[in-house]
Amino acid sequence: MSEVLEKVACIDLEGVLVPEMWPYIAQRTGIDVLHETTREVPEYRLLMARRISALRSHGVTLPQMQEILAEIAPFPESTDFLARIGEQYSVRILSDCFYELADPVLGLLGRPTALCHHLVTDDDGFIVRCEFAPSRRGKEDVVTAFLDAGSEVVAVGDAFNDLEMLKLATRGFLVRPSESTRAMASSRICVVEHVDEIVEMLR
Repeated sequence: MSEVLEKVACIDLEGVLVPEMWPYIAQRTGIDVLHETTREVPEYRLLMARRISALRSHGVTLPQMQEILAEIAPFPESTDFLARIGEQYSVRILSDCFYELADPVLGLLGRPTALCHHLVTDDDGFIVRCEFAPSRRGKEDVVTAFLDAGSEVVAVGDAFNDLEMLKLATRGFLVRPSESTRAMASSRICVVEHVDEIVEMLR
């Protein structure tokens, strides 16, 4: 990563700023496999392969998914939170989501810089593969790169797969975690119910 920033906030998208997308798609399509997360299938690439296979077998295309996700709005406090934390830190949305799915809601959030993956489709609109961000196995790789460049890093997440980046960050915040995720969190990670608490704690 070539970026050199003095202070950066790496913020997860789903569960922190907006509702989780895959459970919403699962609910609207009735495809149970889409409810699976990295807790059930720890290897993210395998999880996505299962999702892609299920979507094709049920005849669900990327444009149909985008129509479903157009119904999602950010949490009420999200836009204000990004504006306030952006006064102190360079904001980077750090998500294992895909630009093609997240684009509408990123627009509603004011188009913050986002580090996501890409989806590739065939001529019929079916997803055929994922193009993962290069040199990144997990969100923690991005946080490590910023730290190695000398940045002060605040990281914000909500789920099991965020714990490593939160532990590595200068300051890590866990937002509305499940009880199981809370139990596994390092003692140096701060747990909050609302993102606006984070801005106050960083003052």
